[in-house]
Amino acid sequence: MLPTRVVLRRWRRVHRVSRGRGLRKRRLEPARAAAPLVDARIGLALRTFGGSAVTVVLNIVRVILASAWTAILGIPVLLVVYSRYAWGWLQHRLGASEGLDRAIARNTYFACWVAQRLWTGVLLAIAGIRLRVRHAAPIDWRRTHVICANHASIFDILALVRVVPIPFRFVAKRELTKWPIIGWALRPSGQIVIDRKDRVGAIRAIAEAAMRKIHGQIIFFVEGTRSRTGELLPFKKGAFHFAIDHALPVLPTAICGSYAALARVPWWRLNPGRTIEVRFGVPLPVEHPAHESVESLMAATREQIAGELAASPFEGKQSRFEATGAATGTV
Repeated sequence: MLPTRVVLRRWRRVHRVSRGRGLRKRRLEPARAAAPLVDARIGLALRTFGGSAVTVVLNIVRVILASAWTAILGIPVLLVVYSRYAWGWLQHRLGASEGLDRAIARNTYFACWVAQRLWTGVLLAIAGIRLRVRHAAPIDWRRTHVICANHASIFDILALVRVVPIPFRFVAKRELTKWPIIGWALRPSGQIVIDRKDRVGAIRAIAEAAMRKIHGQIIFFVEGTRSRTGELLPFKKGAFHFAIDHALPVLPTAICGSYAALARVPWWRLNPGRTIEVRFGVPLPVEHPAHESVESLMAATREQIAGELAASPFEGKQSRFEATGAATGTV
C-alpha cells in the first residue's frame, strides 16, 4: 500500500490542485478552456446524426422504405424500357430509321407515367412532405416548354415529376447514370444526359435529343447544380440557347421550401412535416423583342424565379437542423 503523501502527490499532479488554496479547490481554467471544444464536438455530432438517436433511426427507416419502393417499381420498368430500346435499336440497324425514336418515345411516356402516378407520391408520403402547386398564369401544356427551375434539394426532382404533365424529359448530368435503377433508366427512357465538363458534347446531346420526334416538356435546372446554401446561384446559358434555337417558350419555375425539407449535405437527413410549393411563372415567348437575346431571356427568367421564391410562404423557413446551428392546390 502506497504512503499517503505519495497518493496526495500523484493526485495533485493529475488534477493540478493549488497547494495554497487547499486540496478541495481545483483550478477551473483547464475545464473552461476545454468547454468550447467539447461544445463544438457535441454540436458536430448533433448536426451529423440529425439531432437525436430517434431522428436518425426514423430517417434510416424512411431511406430503406424509399429504396425498397424504388426497387419494386424500378426493376420491372428497367426490363420494359431496355427490351423496347433493344428492339428499336435493332430496327434502326436494319434500316427502319424511326424504330429507335418510336421506342424511346414509348419508353418516355411509360417511365414518366410510372414515376408520376406510382413512384413520387409514395416517396413523398414516406418522407412526410406535402406538395402544393401555384400558377401565375394559364399554361397551355399541349405546347412544349423549356422549364427552367432552381435546384436546392433532391426533392426538386420529385416535385417536378409529380406536377409537370407527362411526357417530360430532364436534362441530367452524366454522373446520375451511375445511380442504381434510376440512373440506369435515364438514357433508354429518353432523358437527355450531358457531360458538364464537355460543353460541345453537351450542346450536341441536347440538339440530338431535340431532333427526336418526342413531344412534351423539357426540364432544365438552370443553376447547373444543387445549391449548398439554398440561395439562387448564377444561371447557365444552355437552356436559353436551346429555347431560342428551337423557338420554344421558357417557363420560369420556382421550387420553394425544398431546401428546408432536405438540404444537400448530408443528403439523407430528412426533415418531415415540410411543404414544398412549385410556383410556375408566366411563360416567356422567345419571339418577343424583349427576349430575343440569351442575356435578356436569362435575366427575365431569373427575375421571375427570384420573385416567386420571395413571395412563397414556404421559402426561407429554416430546417430544424439549421435552427440548432447547422451550417447547412395540394397534390
